[in-house]
Amino acid sequence: MAVAVTEVAAPPQPLPAGATAASGEVGLAEPGERGRLDIAERVVERVAHIAACEVRGVRSVGSSLEGVVGRQYPNVKAQMAGGHARVDVDIAVTWPIPLARTAAEVREHVSERLTSLLGVKVDAVDVTIATVSPAGTEHRRVQ
Repeated sequence: MAVAVTEVAAPPQPLPAGATAASGEVGLAEPGERGRLDIAERVVERVAHIAACEVRGVRSVGSSLEGVVGRQYPNVKAQMAGGHARVDVDIAVTWPIPLARTAAEVREHVSERLTSLLGVKVDAVDVTIATVSPAGTEHRRVQ
């Protein structure tokens, strides 16, 4: 009876500190050199939308159909370039609420969320208060 013996190679080990593949030691490259992460503008827009809704006084207004024609709030547009984001946020707020303070809170919160959750550098968050409505008013649907 013949017994076959096969050798199993061990998985590659990380390089010791200061060692490089050029020095003859083979292993895994540094994490930053293994690949890249691309974040789509749509993801930035969605995270910014959710972050804006988390601020007190900001209302989510509009249906899916209204979103198609640009009347849904918060309405977010983002531009990404090399890990940097520039975001425009149009919001609807509840009256009475200090508008300048609410806009500043939205700017700060959106910037913080994009940085902490996505790791992007936020160059600017431009906030426009597009509409103000009294507290307790809801759009009624036709039944």
